[in-house]
Amino acid sequence: MKAAVTREAGVIQMEEVPDPITGPDQVKVKIVYAGLCGTDPENLEQRFGLMPPEAYKQPRILGHEASGTIAEIGSNIRKDKYKVGQRVAMNFRGSCGACYYCQNGMEHYCREGSGATGCFAEYAVYPESAIYPLADDIPFDIAALLEPVSVAVHAIDRAGIKTGGSVAICGGGPIGLLCLEMALKAGAAKTLLSEPVPEKRELAKKLGADVVVDPFNENLEEIGRKLTDGRGFNTVIDASGSVAAAKRCVNLADNCGTILWAAVYGKDVEIGVPPFLMYARELTITSTFVSPYSFPRALAMLPKLELKPLITDIILLKNIQKAFALHKAGKSIKILIQP
Repeated sequence: MKAAVTREAGVIQMEEVPDPITGPDQVKVKIVYAGLCGTDPENLEQRFGLMPPEAYKQPRILGHEASGTIAEIGSNIRKDKYKVGQRVAMNFRGSCGACYYCQNGMEHYCREGSGATGCFAEYAVYPESAIYPLADDIPFDIAALLEPVSVAVHAIDRAGIKTGGSVAICGGGPIGLLCLEMALKAGAAKTLLSEPVPEKRELAKKLGADVVVDPFNENLEEIGRKLTDGRGFNTVIDASGSVAAAKRCVNLADNCGTILWAAVYGKDVEIGVPPFLMYARELTITSTFVSPYSFPRALAMLPKLELKPLITDIILLKNIQKAFALHKAGKSIKILIQP
């Protein structure tokens, strides 16, 4: 099969490689669309904090957001549940369901589950628990957003947004915009999105944000206070990955507010927060890590969200370098790779 392979930092190129082998408890999927995530450039450049150094010594196929059709079913998979040709979307990892973490509501920390092969390829192999059949009315491009939508579902869970509450979001990339849509669905009455790229601010406004702010040229805190009658926001979400924005979120929150860091930051960076401020204003700072127990709900939300406008580019797999260049330029929102 054809796949985009990286063998050294910053270099990704097309190669002819063997098809991944389908194990007894696995499903092989012919990829129709694969999404480019913000962590993919970090992995390509060998700076993603979760990856051990030794992992970068092996050739790798990146990509973990995808949709496609089942090409092969493992011998232990129920044939009445899945069939060749079935339309599916996928998680990039499967949990075992039996370890300490799975049995205590933390499947995202499962130590016994198995991962998928990379989806920047014609085919990828997944554990059964990572496969989600699609309804006929969900197109493949929308289905390829299932994983980021699941991240937004989990983020809203962690943020604890209440009906009638106020929400500020820093970052107008895919996760920030999905969090905006989810917050509105959850009942947020006043919403602000901060984003320096004009096209992303314009889309946020179309998706329902009450106020959009250019944080580099406007006074974010002042505009936020005006929207919330001088109080600040019940919930503040950073989806930008900027350390400065993550710290700034603390100043946007109202008393007893919740600050959610819903992005990936550099492994060694630190964000200083005055403990007296935490004491005096009774703030909560929390975070997210992937999306446990969120995929079925994310799948149910796919037809309920405005997802087409988030897909700004569709790039053929053979032009994978262009996809990474577009992401680096910063104006694209969701880039899909098409084998």
